[in-house]
Amino acid sequence: MKYLKFVIGLLISGVCLWLAIKDIQFSKVGDALSTLNWWWLLAVSIPTMIVIYFKVWRNQLLLKPDHVHKYRLFTALMISYLWNTILPARLGEVVRAYTVARTEKIGTVRVFSAILLEKILDIIPCFVLILGLIPFLSIEDGLKTSVLLLGSAMVAAFLVCLLMAWQRNRAEKFIKFVLKLLPQKIAHKLYSFAEEVLDAVSILLNPRIAVVLFIQSMVQWTLNSLIYLWVAWAVGLPMSFEVGMMVMIASNLGMVVPAAPGYIGTFEVVIMAVLPASMNAAYANRDLVFTYALLEHIVGFLPVVLLGAYYTWHEGLKLGKVDKSLEQESLTASVAEVKTP
Repeated sequence: MKYLKFVIGLLISGVCLWLAIKDIQFSKVGDALSTLNWWWLLAVSIPTMIVIYFKVWRNQLLLKPDHVHKYRLFTALMISYLWNTILPARLGEVVRAYTVARTEKIGTVRVFSAILLEKILDIIPCFVLILGLIPFLSIEDGLKTSVLLLGSAMVAAFLVCLLMAWQRNRAEKFIKFVLKLLPQKIAHKLYSFAEEVLDAVSILLNPRIAVVLFIQSMVQWTLNSLIYLWVAWAVGLPMSFEVGMMVMIASNLGMVVPAAPGYIGTFEVVIMAVLPASMNAAYANRDLVFTYALLEHIVGFLPVVLLGAYYTWHEGLKLGKVDKSLEQESLTASVAEVKTP
């Protein structure tokens, strides 16, 4: 199955890369890169560092009452960026959980639950921003309606999860009742996953923590939007803040699509697709838009991937070692579950 997903990802990336570079004049891409405004490009490092710090700080909050040093969380985050880039299905998050757990007195499942909540906290503010942006964007009514429905559905699903975490006992009984319809092995895995989600979401039942984390996530998305905006200005592409935010959200959602390592092709084609000429005459210049997408890809991935490579080497991490450790922990947890009265 893993190899099938990898092959599918390669095929999708191949098609997307062809669509992205079709009719591109690379001499003009070279000209655009040779006239970069390096001040805007250097300025990108400021929001990038702040976003990384916020991610580390948030992860530390989510792991409380356990205390994990920010440096350990930073190295694990950088490692995950590398492994997410080279492995399918965002398996870098599993490696991230393993990296933290092996040096701290915390189980891998506990760390992974915090990472899961972190992803939820990323997704929900993202869709809240989409719902706020849609009325101000010049896009087709059909697409606008689809995005509004998707955003509303995601926010509603999150609120249902919160309600289930609040009414935990009733929620567990309901989940068990529904899963009776499925084979026992599948039902057990789904129930375990549901338990992890409810465990992760339950921290948000504390209003003070929920507000802090939500504001933090909104600030992160805003700073990420500045990165996309300033890279556009660096290549001479006129762009407003709300369009920069739209491009940033679209490119992040595009990473869900199976792709070759590094999201080659899919990243570029998504950015080029969400910048139609109808929005701004400058976007009709495909060579310039492709240059922007390529540069954003490099700026967004290369620094953190290089750091991830260094820390992977420094930690002596290997995929086989991670797999064996996780299998052992899973076995231990299963034995403990059987022994529990």
